[in-house]
Amino acid sequence: MLKTTSFASLWICLFIISACGSSGPDNRGSNGPDTGVSGGPDTGVTPTCVAGVVDPACGPRPAAPVVAAGDYGFWYRPTNRRGATGSPVMHFRTGAYGIAFDEATGQLTRFGALRGERSESAAQHDPNSDIDNLPQAEIHFEAGDAGAGIVATEFLGVGGEATDRSRLIDGGRTMNRIEIPELSYAADATLDGRVEVASMPRHVVFTHQLRGTSGAATSARVRLAGAAIGALTTATWLADGRALRLTNATGDGWLFVVYDLPGTTTLLTYSADRGVVAERTVSAAPTDGLSVSLLAVPTTAIGPNELALYLNPEEAVEVSYTLLNPDGNEVRGPIEVPWDQTLGAYNVALGRLQEAGIPGGGSWDDEATHNLYGRHQLEVDTGGRGPVAVPLAFFGLGGTALYIVAGVPVLRDGSGEPLGVPVQISKNWHGATGWWDEWYHFYAQPTFAGATEEMELTIVSSRWGETYAASHAQLSLINFAANGGHWDESALGSFGESVTYDPDVSLGRAMIDDVRPFLVNSGGRWGWTGNVGGADFLRYTASGPPAAGHRLSNVRSRYAAVGPVLTDVSYGGVSSDGRIRAEMRTQLGGTDDLVRVYYELSYTFLEDVTYDRLAFFQVAADNYGDNGYSRFAYGNEASVQVDGWVTNHGSRGYASEADRGIALPGESPWVMLYANLRTGQPLPEEYANLGFIVRAFEANIGGTVVTTPHINITQTNNGWSQLAFELGLPFETGAVWCGAPCRGQRNFIPAGSTVRATVEYVVAPADKERYYGTSPYLTALPPEVFNSARMMQELAGGNRLTVEAAVGTVRRTQPVEIEAARGAVAADLELTGGRGLVPMTFRGLIRHDGWQLQQADGDVWTRVDRSVHGNDYWQTEYDPDTETYGLTFVVPNVGTQRYRLVWVPAS
Repeated sequence: MLKTTSFASLWICLFIISACGSSGPDNRGSNGPDTGVSGGPDTGVTPTCVAGVVDPACGPRPAAPVVAAGDYGFWYRPTNRRGATGSPVMHFRTGAYGIAFDEATGQLTRFGALRGERSESAAQHDPNSDIDNLPQAEIHFEAGDAGAGIVATEFLGVGGEATDRSRLIDGGRTMNRIEIPELSYAADATLDGRVEVASMPRHVVFTHQLRGTSGAATSARVRLAGAAIGALTTATWLADGRALRLTNATGDGWLFVVYDLPGTTTLLTYSADRGVVAERTVSAAPTDGLSVSLLAVPTTAIGPNELALYLNPEEAVEVSYTLLNPDGNEVRGPIEVPWDQTLGAYNVALGRLQEAGIPGGGSWDDEATHNLYGRHQLEVDTGGRGPVAVPLAFFGLGGTALYIVAGVPVLRDGSGEPLGVPVQISKNWHGATGWWDEWYHFYAQPTFAGATEEMELTIVSSRWGETYAASHAQLSLINFAANGGHWDESALGSFGESVTYDPDVSLGRAMIDDVRPFLVNSGGRWGWTGNVGGADFLRYTASGPPAAGHRLSNVRSRYAAVGPVLTDVSYGGVSSDGRIRAEMRTQLGGTDDLVRVYYELSYTFLEDVTYDRLAFFQVAADNYGDNGYSRFAYGNEASVQVDGWVTNHGSRGYASEADRGIALPGESPWVMLYANLRTGQPLPEEYANLGFIVRAFEANIGGTVVTTPHINITQTNNGWSQLAFELGLPFETGAVWCGAPCRGQRNFIPAGSTVRATVEYVVAPADKERYYGTSPYLTALPPEVFNSARMMQELAGGNRLTVEAAVGTVRRTQPVEIEAARGAVAADLELTGGRGLVPMTFRGLIRHDGWQLQQADGDVWTRVDRSVHGNDYWQTEYDPDTETYGLTFVVPNVGTQRYRLVWVPAS
């Protein structure tokens, strides 16, 4: 069990050759994927260990759960959710299978396994045809006797909503779960129901919940049929009436399972004409409804150990949970964790902070409050069987963290070091009246080697160590009117959202919506601040006739890291005309100064594009530029190029061609909106300014490379006359800037062209008296700088980073990313520049434990230690594609400093 006082995890290197043999057993299960499990990656090279030489590849490696390469999932609309190209069809895609589901008809139209072991990053852009070409399927949600013909015939959203029929409960890497909340049955008007689809990487669960007063309400069924089932001609019962394996001539197919429920009769049946049927009956209809769940697993996704788990989860794996207090001592437990048949996962009911001895109403002015973590001990006993992927859910109410806007889950080993196993955050605070109806859903699917594993789920609220934590979570819109769709929320600390995302533009405004400053007093310290959103990505209007605007469609969200040191989430899609592929990577770093998000933008032109408008990033957004900023400015770190007033134009679009293709030369080019005149809001919006800095830019247009960024200035009118800046391309008559590739057109891009950029989006305090943080550079700035263009000059120049590596390879400069070298010294670098806290990530490490970040003071190296409770200040990510680890730290860099990452075995 973790103890706060014993968080050092440094392993003894046994400097003998025999200690450095194979890194573990054969990890490929029968008929299952290569899981690449604990003990460290198998690099295919046996290290040569030399007595007296410190080497992280030599010496004992602790058993550590990891995540398999194919254990990921996406939920998305293959076209758009609304508009001319909108469709009620959604796709579920994992590393193992694909599903097409039509929310308007409640029909499962495509259903099948996906082969090829595609990585998560590749699957983010794989064609929709992968799923559209899967076998046709049918699903029916039925009631009453099998021959009665009572089938759900209408599928609607809350209050009979016909636009937002489905609602996303949980969305992310490990679980994508939707519900259709209102079903009706033409053959029995007394019935109503609900459907839920829960998709995890290796299985999917279809749940039918039935309510009513007639006799038909005593029997609920899910029936799966169609060509996807008809092609599976070999039926093998693995448990009579409960578990069935259906396979084709090559042995591939599906495992179907139902689970017993006390007080009911649950039965699985199969016939060639009816397909697979899951049925649950009771003698009298319960007042809260009757539900039945059918779990389906592609046989290609599991080995014998997962098969045993799905058949008998209570016997194959034992998961126990103990609630800890902040000091790591037991509050209650251990208790056995039950299997949740609606999820297909072991579902841990997390205790609240109040139960763990942390009272509500603590003061944020008390420094200790910021580091009150939720601590939850977990023991997973696989009975010595491994590798085995274990699906885990952790459900908690609002009191799981200090405030619902925060709450970052970190799985840690017995010494408190982060394991790097990804944990999904899904949450909801809409319509909540208190912690009792706010909720968190965390999900993970670690692969265990077979030893009994003890680990801790730590829930971070305000700070992780000395640093305000960064988080990025899926925020459910359930109870937010009748809205469906996908929404994300990112935050610094625990005092209100920082930047929110609407990937499908479900609410019709922009991809980046509500944006709020950090550590700014907008009516009280440690509270929500005024909304100064939003911003947008690709803005593309094709040339006519007819001219048509094309938003991104087919948007898939990939959650590489959700915090607490540096988030890493990307949105990938394609323009609705199929001509431009886009990927926007967003990274919010833990810091002590202001909201600073790095957007790494990547656009590929799949076909020739002739456009009237083309922009790659926009601040503010066309439909979200209503903050009343009266001044605009742009320049670079050396000078202010333009600083002017916004006219009362009352219109939209480009005022003239002179406002298009404006070059931003020099180091650290930037743009800024400031001097907000929209005062008097209930939550004041005039205490923050907006801008972005272009940290890297390269447009390759048919072989012509442009590295100087250009901007467009467009007018917005959302109740206020305001301007917006767009990151774009040159706009010259005859397109002399790109020569022959542009064919003499200033608005033509040939197929194969690419645009790559890194943009640093900042939300800066506008009033020094309102900033209550302790950032040294901000508190040293004169008050008159805050609401002027000089602030952006300061941020642009001050945070321009340069990195030189003597050991390791620089992969990226902002944020800093280093590919580690093999050996005890994984990296040695010089870093120049920085404002706030600078994140740096080291990738390619062969183990998660024992690493130290050190800083040079002359010839002396000292550990960079930003801990408050032991090993609580860095972040670890396991990369299943390379079977290596990445570690991320933040440093308060000033001037030029030298750092190294070293492996230090315990003495």
